[in-house]
Amino acid sequence: MAKISVSLPDELKARMDAYAQAHPDMGTSDIVQAALELFLNQGAPVEPPAPPAPTPPAHPAGGVDLAAREFVLALAIEVDAMRSSMMAAGLWVPAPLPPPSWYPLRNPGEIWPPKLEMHRKPGGKKKNPPK
Repeated sequence: MAKISVSLPDELKARMDAYAQAHPDMGTSDIVQAALELFLNQGAPVEPPAPPAPTPPAHPAGGVDLAAREFVLALAIEVDAMRSSMMAAGLWVPAPLPPPSWYPLRNPGEIWPPKLEMHRKPGGKKKNPPK
């Protein structure tokens, strides 16, 4: 792309700056290019090419990213554990978080938020896998 330097009268520069401020999606170069294109086409309006539509990300098989699902599940378990601790301490407890609209429950009878389940292997430490 070529780069040029242009001299403008102060009044025209002020009008261009006002236009740029009113149209934050256009820079000074875009305004000058559109004006020059219009001038060279003898007043025929020129539509700038529309930007390509963004392609939505592909959904994983099953419709929900499993890493996101597991993160939300772990987060809900943590929040519910904090709520239980606050309740036990006699503090004000906020309402439980509802599940996200995109979050599919594993079973029709599954409760939300999931309960914290502690598992202990023989001779091992307590584990809490959110699965």
